[in-house]
Amino acid sequence: MRKRQNRNIKNLLLFSTCVNDKIETLNVEKLLNYIKSCEIPKFPISGDYLKKCGYETGNELGKKLKSLEEKWIANNFVLDEEVLKKSLKKINQN
Repeated sequence: MRKRQNRNIKNLLLFSTCVNDKIETLNVEKLLNYIKSCEIPKFPISGDYLKKCGYETGNELGKKLKSLEEKWIANNFVLDEEVLKKSLKKINQN
């Protein structure tokens, strides 16, 4: 999955270079090198984790997982224990 995401990012960068003549080749090379070294953050919470917290498999579990992921992204890919506990409590009340 990550390799495919990196490939898609590279393809988008190369395409944008082709359609925009203001982008310098040197900058594109630097960006491609950055993409190679960059790691895509991995969401640390899984459905299994939520099941251990008492949630059942199904549509609701997916919604809860999505909500937590959105909080994680909004918090710059960090989700500390306290925020997680509060989020699980709020989600459980919905």
